[in-house]
Amino acid sequence: MLDDLKYRDGEVSVAGVRVRYRVAGPDNDRTPLVLVHGTAGSVDGHFGYIFPMMAYRQKVIALDWSDTEGATLELADLVAQVRAVIGDAVPVGPVTLLGYSLGACVAAQTAAELPGKVANLILVAGWLKTDTHQQMRNRIWRALRDQDSASITEYMTFCAFSPGFMNMKSLPEMVAAAGMLKMSGFVDRQMDLNTRIDIAEACETITAKTLVIGCTFDMMVPKHHSKQLFGAIEDARYTEIPSGHAVVHERAAELFHHIDMFTRAPGAHPAGTIIPAQKP
Repeated sequence: MLDDLKYRDGEVSVAGVRVRYRVAGPDNDRTPLVLVHGTAGSVDGHFGYIFPMMAYRQKVIALDWSDTEGATLELADLVAQVRAVIGDAVPVGPVTLLGYSLGACVAAQTAAELPGKVANLILVAGWLKTDTHQQMRNRIWRALRDQDSASITEYMTFCAFSPGFMNMKSLPEMVAAAGMLKMSGFVDRQMDLNTRIDIAEACETITAKTLVIGCTFDMMVPKHHSKQLFGAIEDARYTEIPSGHAVVHERAAELFHHIDMFTRAPGAHPAGTIIPAQKP
């Protein structure tokens, strides 16, 4: 689908690592949209549907995180990469920043640090502070990883998708989907970072017009986390998509609808609005 678009690749250096990004879409009256993927993801892995669809509407920039040299990954490392890409790709004018999963935490922190640059913010399946439920799931993941278990990708897939979505597929299809996940030291460090997220204070300072999107059947980041983000950010509105955590795959068209409507008119719904879900 990208073959029909004019796109280019860019690269910036951050703390000694190269961060690659992709740009496509027209310069028009919409604020450029920056996409930030989540844990174990990539531009193609998490935004393979959303990127090209949005790029037919407006200018879109999406980056692939790069591994850092340190043994421990910090939120500030990923924020620095996002800030560098924004500065390089959109040196003048505001941006709309979208983050998915861990990327939503990174995007929220970035918006708090760049109030004059991030005019609009979209947080998809993100969270304010890691809780016991998430720590327990990550603890099981860590045990499987330490055992070098072949079941780890199936466990991740089981947690990511809703029962409704999986029941439309066969078991071999879901196992094949799990087989597409690749483990690495960088994924390990992202998973470790997931256990230490706390952006509560930062979210209270965000001034961007914000759309928070929760996922009704999310087992990885249950929807109460999105509701906490909605409550913490002053100029926020909220909607839900009937999906598991992997909304970028399960309900890509519905996710696109909400992103498209918000980027077209960020102020169409006043702060505090709960936007009705789309009919099935």
